[in-house]
Amino acid sequence: MFVWAKIPETYTNGYELSDEVLQEAHVFITPGGIFGSAGDRYIRISLCSDGALYEEALRRLKQKEAEEV
Repeated sequence: MFVWAKIPETYTNGYELSDEVLQEAHVFITPGGIFGSAGDRYIRISLCSDGALYEEALRRLKQKEAEEV
């Protein structure tokens, strides 16, 4: 199962957001653009793993967001 999410307007495309999240939070999200130009403003998140992995990813994303404030 996957979740598609529209990216904030502050990002040029899903690649930019995906790269930032990977570099700063060490969490991989798939840029929607790899599935075609209609996906440029989206990211795809896989929900095909164990719950503990998602909890860790969310912790890292929250930490990244808190550091930006």
